[in-house]
Amino acid sequence: MKFFFINNNIPGFVNYLSYNIKINEEGLTKRIKDNQEKAESVSDSLVDFYYKDFSKPIKFNDKYQSSFIKVMIRNTPNGKIVKEYPMVGIFDEYDKQWRFIDTSVLSDEEVNVHFPTLGDKIKSSVKPVLQYNFDNNSLINKCKDYQNIELSAISPITLKRQRIIVLENEKKDIVEDGYYLMDIFRDKNNPCKIKSILKDFKREKTKFKIGDELDMEITAFDDDTYYFIIKFKDDKRLFFDDSTVIKKINP
Repeated sequence: MKFFFINNNIPGFVNYLSYNIKINEEGLTKRIKDNQEKAESVSDSLVDFYYKDFSKPIKFNDKYQSSFIKVMIRNTPNGKIVKEYPMVGIFDEYDKQWRFIDTSVLSDEEVNVHFPTLGDKIKSSVKPVLQYNFDNNSLINKCKDYQNIELSAISPITLKRQRIIVLENEKKDIVEDGYYLMDIFRDKNNPCKIKSILKDFKREKTKFKIGDELDMEITAFDDDTYYFIIKFKDDKRLFFDDSTVIKKINP
């Protein structure tokens, strides 16, 4: 879902949304594109977005429901801002797919149309949008700590859980059937930007080869979780990812 949005595949993104009879898929796609064009016209651009605070799924009206928060970080003429929107996920056992009520693209009236289909605990999670300024200095300090740590993450490529060990000059991603070992080079002017070059790996099946490069930029953090954007060399697509610190490693 996130991959579709950030790579501007709006129809693919909309396929995951839950909407009502007052707005159809085509109308919702047009609305999102119009909002993007309006933002670009005033130099407002998306930096990152991620999800947090997932609730335990409950069953209501024969459908599983869960609430969580969508966090969007944007560049504006007045600096970076953060907006937090409540979201609701609904799992339909008929089509075996989660669909989402995204309050960032629906009006209050359209969100309220969904309320009769939601359990009381889920309804109480739909709160007003929260907006605040982005603390860039805290992010830079957090980026400086991205070394001599062990993290846990779900790979955006293989969807497997992996351990990530970041040392001063190299980074190792360990998955069930092997590992990737990379040299890392930090931007002298921005510690949040890191280039990695694959120097060794042990995997039975992989599309990567030694010498492959990727650029990573840490864009946000929340407690012990880093959020970042990855771009592979010669690949126009962007991959969003996050990883959580398990422990610090003595250098």
